[in-house]
Amino acid sequence: MESKETAAETCAEELPEVERLRGEVEFLKAELEASKDKFLRLYADFENYKKRMVQELESAHRNGKFEAIRALLGTLDDLERALGFASVKPEDLIPGIKSVLENFSRSLRSLGVETVPGVGAEFDPRYHEAIGAVEGEEGKVMHVYQQGFRYGEMLVRPARVVVGSGIRSEAGEAQPPVEGN
Repeated sequence: MESKETAAETCAEELPEVERLRGEVEFLKAELEASKDKFLRLYADFENYKKRMVQELESAHRNGKFEAIRALLGTLDDLERALGFASVKPEDLIPGIKSVLENFSRSLRSLGVETVPGVGAEFDPRYHEAIGAVEGEEGKVMHVYQQGFRYGEMLVRPARVVVGSGIRSEAGEAQPPVEGN
């Protein structure tokens, strides 16, 4: 009889353990559901955030173009006025074109565009494209054929330049720098 009593006692002892484990399983299931729900909400929030960022980036891109266009419209107006003067008095065109060029340069500077160093500057392959060499101080920009431009650290267009070769003239002196743009 002892074995029946022992088995009953063991069974009675195991019942609370089984109930405790069932309760723990139910608790863990509820916790898992809560975590899944939280994950799904975070995932949806993140997807919405990504969509919003794409929209904001597109909006910033459009606004940047808008500001650039607005800055350049004054130059268009100036060129149209210059053409009007050209038909009346062609000699008055030169001062007008100079004014347009100054205004356009000012507009570019207001957009953050800077010119690449030109005549007299050290040749820098990051900003200059050498298209020739002449007598003159070696490694110095002697003439600029096409101005280069930077926007911050980005090179918009390299300056096309002629560089001094360091070759001396017959007089034994380096040729003076050629005046340029």
